[in-house]
Amino acid sequence: MKSISETFEKIDDRLNPIVVKELRQAVQGRFLIVVLISFLCLQLLAVGLFLTDKAVTESFTAGRNVFQVLLGILLGTSLFFVPAYTGIRLANERADANVDLLFITTLRPQSIIWGKFLAGIVITILLYSACMPFMTFTYLLRGVDLPSVFILLALDFIVVAVSIQCGILIGCIPANRVFKVILGVGWLVGTFIGFVSLIAAMFAPGGLLDSGIGSQLDSWKFWRGALGVLGGGSAIIGLLALLSTALISPLSANRALPVRIFATTAWGLTGVGAAIWSIEVNSLTPIVVWATLHILVHSIGLFVAVSERETLGRRIRRTIPRNWFLRPLAFFFYSGDANGVVWSSLMIILTLLFIGIWSIVFPYMPTGNEPEFIGALTSLGLYAFSYTLGALLIRRRFLADRVASNYTWVIALILLGIATTVVPLSLFFLEGNWDKEWLVASPLGPLLFFATEGYVSNSIAIGTVFAIFVGVLSLPWFVRRITGFRPPTEKTVRNSVANKSK
Repeated sequence: MKSISETFEKIDDRLNPIVVKELRQAVQGRFLIVVLISFLCLQLLAVGLFLTDKAVTESFTAGRNVFQVLLGILLGTSLFFVPAYTGIRLANERADANVDLLFITTLRPQSIIWGKFLAGIVITILLYSACMPFMTFTYLLRGVDLPSVFILLALDFIVVAVSIQCGILIGCIPANRVFKVILGVGWLVGTFIGFVSLIAAMFAPGGLLDSGIGSQLDSWKFWRGALGVLGGGSAIIGLLALLSTALISPLSANRALPVRIFATTAWGLTGVGAAIWSIEVNSLTPIVVWATLHILVHSIGLFVAVSERETLGRRIRRTIPRNWFLRPLAFFFYSGDANGVVWSSLMIILTLLFIGIWSIVFPYMPTGNEPEFIGALTSLGLYAFSYTLGALLIRRRFLADRVASNYTWVIALILLGIATTVVPLSLFFLEGNWDKEWLVASPLGPLLFFATEGYVSNSIAIGTVFAIFVGVLSLPWFVRRITGFRPPTEKTVRNSVANKSK
């Protein structure tokens, strides 16, 4: 008995204190209890209404119908309630009035983020455990098999885990309440679209349940897709967790290092997986999906990069390699506006270069509209570079005293909004009819009309001209940032220490 108690004490000491705090406050509060009881009552009501129908005893799809309703209730509750609950609590702790609760602690930032995430996962498991008896009961009503039940539950769990981490990221963003409400509304809309899409993918005619996914456990096709979903979900969760950690890390830390190392590693590993998948199915589609996701991520990364710090602190500069041949490689993985722009642009270029090499190595691989869509992705990268770097130029030359560097992305979004909405709508009211060519200077146009002949090539030409224009204007700025990326000299360090001692 003594050894067992000692084992439990060791486990208790190793538990993340954030998990313990979050779960203790959750179970002691009324909100979670009300949600859980309401959730159970809703399931009982749904099952009871089905069982009161006499046609259930003669139907061979009663279990399937009940399962669809119960899974929709579980997914909706988990997808909307748990991430919102976790993100709002973290946002309150990030508020100015309670900021000491988060930062006056010996816990590392990653421990705080993972503690919040694990607490949300435990709450999700609690909801799942309350729903599992009803789910297994549907098997007795006929129309659904247990393997399909557990596979769809696992898929929903991965989606909920990603949504929880997304809620944590929104809660970590240092912004006022108005902006966080806007982000929350955007998250709510995106979550609703994801909820409807996932329900359709599972239960629509020809969906996962219709395809008999539970009977495919002995096929490599099933495990290939399952590993892809698991790996993709894990990569997204890891990236969002590192971004959240970076947002709550002190400004004196090199926030970009773990994020960019993880993103670069994920780019390579997922690229290898997509290549193997593409060869096995003899299709370019896996490569195109892989490229689309990474170009979208790094295009968004350009908006973040131009809003990073303009100068590095002395603490970060001390960690810059003194060997001149290691310094160019380290430049990509350090915080800074120029560092982020160069790294994100390089990742987009490498992605497009990989697709080009792949098309040369496998010229006989069947393709549909993939080449045109790849051209649309190229224009997306060019426009993202042009608008973000153009916003940086505008802020530095005209708004340096009025707009802080961390709001450069707002200027970039304004430029993007003008090209995407203001200009096309103005031309529409002037001309009286709509022409899709008016979106040729917007990233939205090539993605929507990539199948139109000549549209993508015109978009690439315009994007290339814009990118070269802003790149040439920004060249002196790039040169200053690159040449200034070096560790402080010993004389500078000695002077700094002497000044502090005085």
